[in-house]
Amino acid sequence: MTEEVTEQGAPEDEMDVSQQSPLNGPGVAPDPEWFEQVADEPPYSRNVRTTPLHLDAADESRTNSWSEWAGYTVAQVYTSIEQEYDALRTRAGVSDISPLTKVRISGREGVTYLDRLLTRPVGDLESNHSKRAVLCDGNGHVIAEGVVFRLGDEEFRLVLRSSHMDWLMQSALGIDVQLEDVSGTIAGLSLAGPLADSVLAMAGVKQPAELSKHQGMWAELGGMPVYMSRTGMMGGLDYELWCDPSDASVVWRRLLSVGKAVGLRPVGAAVRDIARLENGVALEGIDYHSAFTTLEPSDALSPYDLCLGGCVDLDRSVFNGQSALRKIADSGSTSALVGLEFDLADAAIVGPICNGDKQVGKITSLAWSPTLQCTIALGLVEASALGASDGFSIKTQAGENVPAKLTKRPFLHFS
Repeated sequence: MTEEVTEQGAPEDEMDVSQQSPLNGPGVAPDPEWFEQVADEPPYSRNVRTTPLHLDAADESRTNSWSEWAGYTVAQVYTSIEQEYDALRTRAGVSDISPLTKVRISGREGVTYLDRLLTRPVGDLESNHSKRAVLCDGNGHVIAEGVVFRLGDEEFRLVLRSSHMDWLMQSALGIDVQLEDVSGTIAGLSLAGPLADSVLAMAGVKQPAELSKHQGMWAELGGMPVYMSRTGMMGGLDYELWCDPSDASVVWRRLLSVGKAVGLRPVGAAVRDIARLENGVALEGIDYHSAFTTLEPSDALSPYDLCLGGCVDLDRSVFNGQSALRKIADSGSTSALVGLEFDLADAAIVGPICNGDKQVGKITSLAWSPTLQCTIALGLVEASALGASDGFSIKTQAGENVPAKLTKRPFLHFS
């Protein structure tokens, strides 16, 4: 019996199917890059950028829900949003803030450097105290904002949400100052809530309640040295604990161990976002973009647009953006970041901010507030529309106008 052959006369099992074209044209061999390549390593060995507390966070996580922050992997939700929020607002919550950028500034002209860089001076800042820091470009637009700590006569630490190290280094040319990115050598924990003092006292920290807002001090926690500051963005009683990365796990576990007695819980990024919104805090990369990363120059915002005018001192020695900020202060800003409250359960359908039939702004971030029992939001609104006290609404994607109320920030007030 003869072997069956194709029309070309070749045996079927020897036919090169790669030469057949689906368009009946000349066939070409498929490019191997079109197909997923076999990994050289198993999936579990692939690198994830982690904080010093990643393994401890993984131990506490019951959801395996993670999010990205400045390239690091952090817990989004540990147990549930409801449980974590309740702990934060009624007892205490601890969270990992290690991804924050930390820059050490030291040297004889450290004050001179920071006074030229920031929108208000630091010369009057006492050791172990801090203040809000806003950095602007020459046009008076915000590059970043954060907190500056004075740790000694000639030593400061600048804490920001994102790194602008190249620009910071360039700004130091000709000044007797040393800059060092110490982000990888300092771990950070946030401890917040009405019982935060009690947790620290149970952990062996002496007289934590005597620490005033914006003040810092060295303490021992779990046998480890910790720099403890009354700073943070959760609202109410806020502490931030800064320590060596190798000590972070001990500090974390000590807090959770003693804190169980009063209902302390680890708090993920989801609840932290709700809390910072309730406290009226705007974040770079979410509510506004750095002047260095805006797609259009017109999208860059001044401190006055972000309602940070209280962080600007124009009547002093020359600093970055001073002339431009003086002009903006005289003429008035063109927009303002405002707080809004409205009843809308589905955040996915939120559209522009309107006043009457006119679109006057956009929502930058929003969340449901369990305490206020409504949706709260930050929104960038045209300054010309702020003369009206009412008539604001949020237009949904379905075309419905949901009434909205302008609200002063913060949304929640703490004793």
